[in-house]
Amino acid sequence: MDGTLKLGWPNRLTIGRILLVGPFAVCLLNQDKPGAGWLRWVAITIFSLMAVSDLLDGYLARRLNDESDLGKFLDPLADKLLVTTAVLALCVVGVREGPDGPTLFLPNWVVVAVLGKDLLVCTGAGVLHLATGQATIEPRLLGKWCTTVQLLLVLAMLLWLNLPGWLAWLPEVLWIGATILSAAAAIDYLRVGTRQLAHGTAGSGRHDSPADGDH
Repeated sequence: MDGTLKLGWPNRLTIGRILLVGPFAVCLLNQDKPGAGWLRWVAITIFSLMAVSDLLDGYLARRLNDESDLGKFLDPLADKLLVTTAVLALCVVGVREGPDGPTLFLPNWVVVAVLGKDLLVCTGAGVLHLATGQATIEPRLLGKWCTTVQLLLVLAMLLWLNLPGWLAWLPEVLWIGATILSAAAAIDYLRVGTRQLAHGTAGSGRHDSPADGDH
């Protein structure tokens, strides 16, 4: 069953995940205020709920044979919104315990790499659609790895103040990993997108997709 606008339980969970992005952003942007350190834990809780719902909606879609075109669009959209919101907030506000506590900011070069890759994918998909009449969105392995490391990066930064000393380096390592994978995913996109553009896919059936969906 593959209804474009089908709203089964997997899609409802995904929509719920999208709606949680707002409260998540509010918590991140205010957790450095005096007496508001508890908001960081609320953000961690919301992030965990979103991660669980991400796994659950994928499982239900397969278990109930309830995959749909709407779900293929909403699922990666939810991940992109979460990652974009998190990296921008962590770059601007950072993670800290009160206004005078230790602070860890996400470097702007990581933000540029993460958002630059997504901008390249969206722009390229638009160009392909205009040039060939279609731009299918299918999972790419590098895209999956990239999103996974980005989400781990967000979680590691949220937990930074509570990491044991021997794990204090984890966020920095994930900064580098996320940047490298973002660059690799962008190159993969350019390779597949260029091939698709050269061959012309309008009416020619299924081809490799340039997009990096997450499921």
